[in-house]
Amino acid sequence: MFFALWPDDGLCQRLADQARASQGIRLPASGYHMTLAFAGEVDASGRRALQEGAARVSVGAFRCVLDQVEYLGSGTVEALVSAHPPPALLALADRLAALVAASTGRTRGGPFRPHVSLARGSARRSPAPLAWPISWVVQAYVLCRSQGATGCYDVLERWPLRTEG
Repeated sequence: MFFALWPDDGLCQRLADQARASQGIRLPASGYHMTLAFAGEVDASGRRALQEGAARVSVGAFRCVLDQVEYLGSGTVEALVSAHPPPALLALADRLAALVAASTGRTRGGPFRPHVSLARGSARRSPAPLAWPISWVVQAYVLCRSQGATGCYDVLERWPLRTEG
């Protein structure tokens, strides 16, 4: 289980268009997301704790610009990243990581690296800017569950971010 930003259909299409340039094995567009905090396997009470805690996490809606291609992990995961992640994104990820730690004991294994994975098995290359950056207006976050190694996910619950006005 994990908390994530989940793109709408229009953004998924723009991400899929970018993925077409990949030399790797493209991931299913229906599973594009940006992981905020990973909880792993949790039982029913752990899930309830995550859901109840998430209802109390609040940040304002924000815009995240994905403007660079990077190769993560061992260099074979092609992903879009933001050269300058917005402070609200970093705050949301930190609050959800703290919730996961309090609810499950699982802590983040390293610094938060906001990204959307597009393909696996890509040949490692140097990071490169996108010719046309992708602007993502983030208005909600979700709790997801993986369907094993399929690259498919179930969105279990969604929480809106605060909007001004």
